[in-house]
Amino acid sequence: MSAETFKDYRGRIIRLTPERRDHIAEHPEMTSLLHLIDEVVESPELVRRSRSDEAVHLFYRYLAETAFGGKWLCIVVGRFKH
Repeated sequence: MSAETFKDYRGRIIRLTPERRDHIAEHPEMTSLLHLIDEVVESPELVRRSRSDEAVHLFYRYLAETAFGGKWLCIVVGRFKH
């Protein structure tokens, strides 16, 4: 299985490896949200740089209705491919 790739809001390539997808899928509350990863990185409501690692960016979008009510979905991106 190959990695999925997405472009973020600045046109940078983001790669989601099968290992990372499997890790995310281990969290039952995330299974129904996997399809939103590309949408969040392409059109986030908020982007922040990690306080602990400058190479890590956090892409946020608020979801009004999830299985647990309104929640912020955060996609954590480590390094960008240029």
